[in-house]
Amino acid sequence: MSLVAPNQTQIHTFKELQSKFISIIRPFDEVSNFKSWLGEIRKEYYDASHVCWGYRIQDHVQLEENSSDAGEPSGTAGLPILNAMKRHKLVNCGVLVIRYFGGTKLGKRGLIDAYSKSANEVIKTTTCTPWEKMDQFTILSPMCYYGELSQSIMKIGGKIIENKSGELINWIVEINAGKLNELIQIIRSVTKGEGDLQKIKKGADAVKPRRK
Repeated sequence: MSLVAPNQTQIHTFKELQSKFISIIRPFDEVSNFKSWLGEIRKEYYDASHVCWGYRIQDHVQLEENSSDAGEPSGTAGLPILNAMKRHKLVNCGVLVIRYFGGTKLGKRGLIDAYSKSANEVIKTTTCTPWEKMDQFTILSPMCYYGELSQSIMKIGGKIIENKSGELINWIVEINAGKLNELIQIIRSVTKGEGDLQKIKKGADAVKPRRK
């Protein structure tokens, strides 16, 4: 399944029987960052009737997802938001739907439709790009291979995210998980067997996902 992630924050607003629904989508790579943002939104929209939400975030080896009805009847808000995200194959983002009650009850079916519509509309107005899982590696090598090694890594889409080189090359490199064999071949050929490649462990695995 091809997953996508939003490029930026997007907001959409509509009214249903006098109730106002404000939906916001925002990209995230960490659940903790989503939770911090949720706290900020609750303070900003302190007078709202409900702040319902869903998120889908790849954390190391697992896709973590969750949602909340935030006081609406069970299953009428959080799940419709999450289902909208799944239909659009979204990952590494959160969607909030803020409701200002207008005085007319929508009923359970009406709430499900309204929250689903609110989430779908903000998602449809958002520009997304393909999402890929990334791995991080430490590379050690004699300094004489610096230029050729860095250029070869960049050619296969790799990125040096931290340079701790001294007498030796000492890089932390991030690269598409599917290009590991190419990276191994580069290290072997460019450094003539003198280079070393070690996968960086994170939690139960060494995978660090990110958006493309």
